[in-house]
Amino acid sequence: MQRIAFANALRGIAALCVVIAHYILMFNYIRGEFGGLPALAEKPFPTWMISIFNPLNNLNMGAFGVALFFLISGLVIPISIASLQGKSFGKTKFVIGRLFRIWPTYIVGLLITLGALEVAARYMGYTTSYTAPQVLTQMSLFRDWFGSSVPLDGVVWTLEVEIKFYLVVLLCWSMIGRGKLLPIFALGLATVAAANLYPGNHNPVGPLAAFVFPIKYIFFMTIGVAYNYHFRGMLSLERLFAIAVGALCVFGYSCYTEGWLVEVIVSYFAAFALFTAFYLLARDWNGGPVFDFLANISYPLYACHGAFGIVGIRIMIDQGIGPIPALIIQTAITLLLSWVIHKAVENPTHILGKRIAKSIGRDQK
Repeated sequence: MQRIAFANALRGIAALCVVIAHYILMFNYIRGEFGGLPALAEKPFPTWMISIFNPLNNLNMGAFGVALFFLISGLVIPISIASLQGKSFGKTKFVIGRLFRIWPTYIVGLLITLGALEVAARYMGYTTSYTAPQVLTQMSLFRDWFGSSVPLDGVVWTLEVEIKFYLVVLLCWSMIGRGKLLPIFALGLATVAAANLYPGNHNPVGPLAAFVFPIKYIFFMTIGVAYNYHFRGMLSLERLFAIAVGALCVFGYSCYTEGWLVEVIVSYFAAFALFTAFYLLARDWNGGPVFDFLANISYPLYACHGAFGIVGIRIMIDQGIGPIPALIIQTAITLLLSWVIHKAVENPTHILGKRIAKSIGRDQK
């Protein structure tokens, strides 16, 4: 897949935002109460530190990072489609590539999360209550379609949306490959319909929830698809902006109708603004060594950081380590673990997926 420099660098920014949201902002808000570990007597981090890492009170750092990830996927995935368009077994190659790109790393991340929950449980002297079927269902990334409503980590829902986006891509394969706008318009109509006919699906309940819940997020991802059309020379800049702003308004209307918090809506809009600014003004920016490193480990970092880090920080504080030193130590450990997963799992399985996909249909030539 062709690498777009700024999009790859933004992965690092997005991952960093999510880690900050969980390790600093959320940890401070819940006072470390997580996985059965009790809340601290007072908020662990000083006000000045919270102000530095969240200078805009109306910005949700976690939602901002997730929104960036969604836009980046919308931008880069159609490049794969374009490269496979017209080739024998093109869809099969795409599926295999995505399968090896997403699942192995996520499974390792989930196992680390479960390990952290076990540590928290044993530390407090109780046993965890999740079951093997729950774990296997969540590993499938179709947890919602299997009727399981309780996720075991905080990131699986975004990956489930990503997988649903791939299904839409497969359904609209030819149209997206040829730069057609119909999929975007159809998803926009579906988003408006879902917001009005199935309100409140941000907290999904009922048999249709698993199918309705991802629609607005997939539609948000198609903003990135529109940018891809422009990137490939299939859409003028004027039409791109008209479509992107219109789509953003539809998304905002959907969120408002469903009763989203203003700070979450603002975060998605802010992610769109940053994404657009880089696309127009710094498309060749590679992030430098720091953000390039974060970009390379962004997926394993996203998959493994949550419970692993929160439990680690909370136990270190309980053992007498100050909150800020505990944060620094845990962040360093998490980054190191993410790098190891990147080298030992993500890269090898990604390469293996590419080789398998490339071998398919070779004997048909």
